[in-house]
Amino acid sequence: LFPHFFEHPKTLTMDNKPISSLLAIPAPATTSTATSEDAFDFTQLKLIEKPDSPWNSHSLPQTLEHCDGYLDKLPLKQPNVDQRNPQTIADMINILTDPAAEEEFERAMDDMTIQQEENKQAVSISKGENTHNVFDYNSSDVMIEQLAASNRNVSHIELCFVFGWVTRPGCISLYNKDGKTYAVSEGRWMLTPFRGNWIWGGGNINVNQDIIKPVWERVLYYYVFVDMWTSLMSSTSVLAFNKKDSSQVLIVRVLTGEVGLVSEQGTAKLLGGGTHVYNSGTVKLTRKVKYADSTSFSWGPYNYLRVPRGQYAKVWANTTVDGITALVPRLLKEGEHYVRSVLFKFDGYVDSSEQYICHGSVHMISVPKGFVAKVFHGNKPRLLGEGTHVIESTQCEYLGMESIITTPCIVHGTITILRVTRGEVGLAWSNNEPIFIDQPGLYEFDSADFRFVEFKEAGERLISLGAKKIIQVYTGEVGITYEQGELRILNNGRHLIDSSTHIFECFLSTKQKSIRLRTLGDKEREKHNDEHTLPNRKKGHGEIRDDEWETGSGDFIVCDTRDLVKIAVRADVFYSITDPEKCIRNIDPDELEDLVRETAVATLTNIIRSTALNQIAQSEHVSALGTSDTGGHGFQNSSKIGENSSPPPSAPMFLEKAHDEFMNKLHDDFQLRYGVDIVNIRMESMKIMDNELSFQISKQALTTAQVENELANLDGQSMILTQKERTSAEVQNINARAEASALKTRMDAENQRKVEAAESEAEALKIAQKAKAEAESAAILMKAEAKAKAAEAEAESFKIATKAEAEAVLLKAEAEAEAIRMKAAAESERAEVISKTKFGQQECLLGIYSEMVKQSNSGVEKVVYLDPSVNRQSPFALGSLDNLNRDLHSLSLVGIVSNAEAGIEGGVQADRGEEKQM
Repeated sequence: LFPHFFEHPKTLTMDNKPISSLLAIPAPATTSTATSEDAFDFTQLKLIEKPDSPWNSHSLPQTLEHCDGYLDKLPLKQPNVDQRNPQTIADMINILTDPAAEEEFERAMDDMTIQQEENKQAVSISKGENTHNVFDYNSSDVMIEQLAASNRNVSHIELCFVFGWVTRPGCISLYNKDGKTYAVSEGRWMLTPFRGNWIWGGGNINVNQDIIKPVWERVLYYYVFVDMWTSLMSSTSVLAFNKKDSSQVLIVRVLTGEVGLVSEQGTAKLLGGGTHVYNSGTVKLTRKVKYADSTSFSWGPYNYLRVPRGQYAKVWANTTVDGITALVPRLLKEGEHYVRSVLFKFDGYVDSSEQYICHGSVHMISVPKGFVAKVFHGNKPRLLGEGTHVIESTQCEYLGMESIITTPCIVHGTITILRVTRGEVGLAWSNNEPIFIDQPGLYEFDSADFRFVEFKEAGERLISLGAKKIIQVYTGEVGITYEQGELRILNNGRHLIDSSTHIFECFLSTKQKSIRLRTLGDKEREKHNDEHTLPNRKKGHGEIRDDEWETGSGDFIVCDTRDLVKIAVRADVFYSITDPEKCIRNIDPDELEDLVRETAVATLTNIIRSTALNQIAQSEHVSALGTSDTGGHGFQNSSKIGENSSPPPSAPMFLEKAHDEFMNKLHDDFQLRYGVDIVNIRMESMKIMDNELSFQISKQALTTAQVENELANLDGQSMILTQKERTSAEVQNINARAEASALKTRMDAENQRKVEAAESEAEALKIAQKAKAEAESAAILMKAEAKAKAAEAEAESFKIATKAEAEAVLLKAEAEAEAIRMKAAAESERAEVISKTKFGQQECLLGIYSEMVKQSNSGVEKVVYLDPSVNRQSPFALGSLDNLNRDLHSLSLVGIVSNAEAGIEGGVQADRGEEKQM
């Protein structure tokens, strides 16, 4: 077990006591805090091997290097002639008539190769390029020597006139001498008599061919010469017989990108690019191979293999290690490979993208990301992680891939890898002991004593494996367990039990329950006693129907009253367990519901049996509510009465009495004996089973209800009328307020609009006036500046004129003042004369009065008549003698005052005159 990812083990609690982790494995001292990413990092698992595992073959070669017969290139034979010069072809044919010449050339070539290697100038022969070193007969010593030797053996003579055998350019001609084949290049030739003869079909052979292997008819000529001239100038008699035969000459031209496969005296040879000439008769051309058309070929011990990109080649190669030779499998990578071995074997190609490649004892496994590979290596299970693994073993077995993302548990042999997510608990056996793994993360095991069982949701109420259990008790219930036969109650919480003698029984609910009280028939009671379960019936609600009573399908009880009237009661009893231990010790929890039901039914039956029907029907107020069932009279609980009824009826007195009596009889008794709290009893409805009696009671109740209903209707109508008037008044008030508010709103809006319009006009006018004033002021300023100088000039003259005018005015004013004084003096004298007589005084007063009336009535457009006797004090009244006398009297007083004032003023003037004189 390798828990690499947690700092502290998870702990559980049982009865407020700490319990160590189910894993019981301490965290590593070097671990600080674990992150969610590290907890599920498969790369940290030790049992998932990486490609650099010591079990893998890291040095498994993918080439033929270190194999027997390894070649870094094919030993291609170099061409021995120049294709571009037919003369070299003819010379090489003549040279090779001597079998030793071939050995001399090979020896010279080997010496040249050794010399080039010593000078670090190795000859590199590339496919497709005719870059081979060819012995030049003009410069090579071996070529010169062999050519001189061959010239001594030939029988052809070059002629310079029109007679003889003509070989066209680009061609060669063959002739036979002493059973050997010779050749001549372009020109005119003659053979020495009795030493050779031209080969029939071997003349003018075009050298521009890939393969030249002449098949000719051998002809025997007998020449009869008279003399040399005759032999040259005329034909001779010929006696001949024909025979088809193959020539000893073989000319092979290997093109660029090809290799020739030939056999020299049974020895396989490879021909490189160029022209090769043979004249031994022991060389046989098998075929030519194009590199572009073939990815592999074998010729004798030589093997060529070209591996395309994206593939491996499966081959068998011979190797020798410590003197031991064996044929081993190899997977060759892309590229060209050469080997000289008759044991080499090619088994085909395989895509390098394959997840599993097997070739003999070589196993290459490519594991993609998110997977592990299962293998058995030497009967030992191994899990291979992401990457390419190469295993070389005859005891390796591949069993496939397994996803580490979708598979929470990977089992391979003795190896088990678990991925425990949050909210899960892993159940397993380790060394025959049950263990629970509840910490999220990755776990790995490599043991034959470990066996994974299953995953469980952490929220399950009971998780059990062997003797170990996790019990989760919810609020509102308790857990019932027995430890060595002794009862143990588990309160709400999470509990861990690790004992084979501590047995979990069940959960017991302590929440409040309700059961429907009903009378069981004989068959149902017998069935219930056998199965300890009640028939599965749906609870009814509301009134008890006749069909329920007749068919016996209703969930109610039937009781007799004291006056022997059968009634059906639908009631529910509510109870809860307050002391679970006392309850379990005194009664089987499965029988508790039956006990409560039977006891409640018996108690309620006794209560009803001791009560008369009229007592059951009593109530403090007559109910105006009817019943929906016209066939019977229902006694309804207060909860059935509508909320809008007035006045609300009270609960029937019988129900209160039955409730209190029922609770007094059962509550304390069940609490003390069984630890069960009888919380309440609810009686939904009652029904009289006697239809005739029920009809009479219903009729009486209907009459009472009608009276009650009429009274309620009268009160209701009065309230409706009152409410209508009140509503009408409120509506009018609301409408008036709404109209006033709307009017106010409109006026405010209109005023605001006018104010804004006036402000806008004022602002516009202000701006226009300001602009106009600025323009006028500018114009005035310009005019003022223009007139300033003229005004200055006029000012002086005006000053003089003004001075003169002022003097004239002053003189005029003095003259007028003197005239006024004189006039005033005259008036004063006249007034003084007139005032001396009464008639004069009255005349003066009348004149003043007439002038006053005249001025006061000036501009009058409408005249209103006023009775002088009514309003004599009005200034608009017509003048009368009384008024005139009163006015004259007033004026006389004014005259007196005037005289007095005039006297005082005269005295003052006299004093002033005296002062002046003084």
